[in-house]
Amino acid sequence: MNDLPPIDDRTPSMPPEDRRLSQESSLRRLRPPLKIAGYEQEEFIGRGAFGEVWSAIDSNSGRRVAIKFYSRRGALDWSNMAREVEKLRFLFTDRYVVQLLQVGWDADPPYFVMEYMSFGSLADLLHRGALPVDDAVKLFKEIALGLAHAHGKGVLHCDLKPNNIMLDQDGKPRLADFGQSRLRHEHAPSLGTFFYMAPEQADPESLPDVRWDVYGLGAILYQMVVGKAPHQTEELLAELSSRDTLQTRLDCYRQSLKKAPKPTEHRRVRGMDSALASIIDRCLALNPRHRYSNVQALLEALKQRDTRRAQRPMLLLGALGPAVVVLLMAAISLWLFRDILATAERQLIGRTLESNGFAAHLVGARFSLEIDKRWRVLERAASDPQLHRLLKQAAQEGDGSETHAALARWIETQRKAGNAQFSASLAASNWYLIDRQGRMQAISPPSPNLIGEYFGYRDYFHGRGDEPANKRDAPKPIREPHRSNIYLSKPENMLAVAFSTPILDAAGGRNETLGVLVMEADLGHFAEFAGARHQFAAIVDLRPDETGKRGLIGEHPALHGRNAESERFYVAPPTLERLERLRAEHAARVSGQNVDLDVEQQKKNALGQFEFYHDPLEPDGKTGWLCGAEPVFVARSGHRVYDSGWCVLVEERQREVLAPLHDLWGLVVRGGLAALALVVLVLTGLWIYVLVRLHVADDARRFVRRLVGMTGTAGGPSERISEMSGSMSATAGTAGTSEHKSAGGEHG
Repeated sequence: MNDLPPIDDRTPSMPPEDRRLSQESSLRRLRPPLKIAGYEQEEFIGRGAFGEVWSAIDSNSGRRVAIKFYSRRGALDWSNMAREVEKLRFLFTDRYVVQLLQVGWDADPPYFVMEYMSFGSLADLLHRGALPVDDAVKLFKEIALGLAHAHGKGVLHCDLKPNNIMLDQDGKPRLADFGQSRLRHEHAPSLGTFFYMAPEQADPESLPDVRWDVYGLGAILYQMVVGKAPHQTEELLAELSSRDTLQTRLDCYRQSLKKAPKPTEHRRVRGMDSALASIIDRCLALNPRHRYSNVQALLEALKQRDTRRAQRPMLLLGALGPAVVVLLMAAISLWLFRDILATAERQLIGRTLESNGFAAHLVGARFSLEIDKRWRVLERAASDPQLHRLLKQAAQEGDGSETHAALARWIETQRKAGNAQFSASLAASNWYLIDRQGRMQAISPPSPNLIGEYFGYRDYFHGRGDEPANKRDAPKPIREPHRSNIYLSKPENMLAVAFSTPILDAAGGRNETLGVLVMEADLGHFAEFAGARHQFAAIVDLRPDETGKRGLIGEHPALHGRNAESERFYVAPPTLERLERLRAEHAARVSGQNVDLDVEQQKKNALGQFEFYHDPLEPDGKTGWLCGAEPVFVARSGHRVYDSGWCVLVEERQREVLAPLHDLWGLVVRGGLAALALVVLVLTGLWIYVLVRLHVADDARRFVRRLVGMTGTAGGPSERISEMSGSMSATAGTAGTSEHKSAGGEHG
């Protein structure tokens, strides 16, 4: 191997006729081109542009070897074989290179004997499909390390591709086929294989560069994980095949790579991380200045990636540990505070229900006094002897104008005197005087057209709670004070109620009913209640109204300004049922007893507390109300108790009651979030310091710039930052599947 033929620095080429003869020779696979003494040839392995390879057995050692025959001496540019043998001599004993065993310079055809690789080439392995990322990286590191050894001895391969990576009996890669290789000091061009060859290498005038092999390594790793070479498409293959000369093919190849988009399929491979994807991207950079400066820098990038991956669990634990503790403490604190708030909410609702129940009791008691006061005013007026005399005269005279005038003056005086005992909002709107036949004898304010009209069918006259179907019937007048059902007062178009009392003639012990004295009042102010917070009172009539329905809401702040003729509101049937039960319970408790109700008992009475009361007049039907209820019983003289049929409700919106707690919850949440943000900020600052101390400041800056969209173009500051291997936190690439197709390149 020491007496080598002279080496021509020109790139080997083969004339068309020699290529034809070489192809014919290579097709004869039944026997080798030459029988070599000491070897027993067994089988044909493959062929290339300048020769073919056979496997054989060394007769002396029994070792299997591979013999590479060059097609024809006359067709061979001697520099090709001499260059390959020369480079293998430099790499003798290197375990990452297929070893040269013997050279036959004078044979026809010439040959040399190499180690036999039992697992074939990497291309054979990739024909089965792409490799898992971890397996590909493990194999790739061996390839890069072998190439680094070659570079260390001054040999540039210049034609890296899967076909030139052989696998030994242990599956370890070995570099092979140094026919296009160059020494560092050589200035002769060298052509590689399309899709594995750097674009600047596809120029016959270019000089060998270490970064050619860096590109070839990137193309090999890309194919190992994707299944095909970068930029390899059917369109480009067809276009290259359509070119007639090598120069036009090379020009087409260079221009196509410049125009082609950056390869991205490797980023969508399952198991790909951003650090490894960045390494592949940098190896495949079209501008050689943007690639790794040498294979050692590439290996260092892979080493840093491995270090980061090894550090990732501890870094993740160190980052997530405090975060989990903080979040757990925050969750426990929120849970405890929510539990405290829930307890406070239940207690506040309970206290509010008790408060509203007590307020309802107070309003009901005041309301009871108001009703009794009206009856007492009427009873005092009904006992006036002058009224008795005038009614008797009117009964005798018929339509005597003088008596009617006297009655009009009397009732006007009584109305004014009676209203003087009430506030302006509670004053009576009308007073009626009806004789025992049910005819109107006097009215105040005056309304002459109603005098003499029949009103005996009205509830305030007969007290039966309804009106007869035949309004000409003559029911008997009431014999005791009465509260009428709620009805529509036509003149004012408002809901009204009438309080009436009989006019009894006790002279001679006859106790005869002379008529009925009526005081009509408009609803709307009876239940006015200036409670704390947002409380208000309403009145529900448990008796049938003039339409026969129960549960009419006769007084409510929301009724003010509404048209009572077209809109009437009733409590829901379940609420009405509970109010009826509450009324019956109160009636049983006060029957025959002192009228003073037990306030403590009322506070404990669940029937009078509505936690989820639905107010029919509430625009938002989903709003919940806290409500206290109290039936109105009127205490009369002689320990008599009169059931008014009304029930007072004191209501309060639940959301307004709980608003302070909700405000407190919002304050706690905002404060907790602010505290959490502060903790996160402190932890982030600490981890930035840790990452800087771990020499990943450049990665951190790149990561931040990527987040804010500041990544620059190739060659700028961001590109220089991206040259640092790996990322601060490598993340798994998007899982995807693709049809893997292995395709060999075309030799230039």
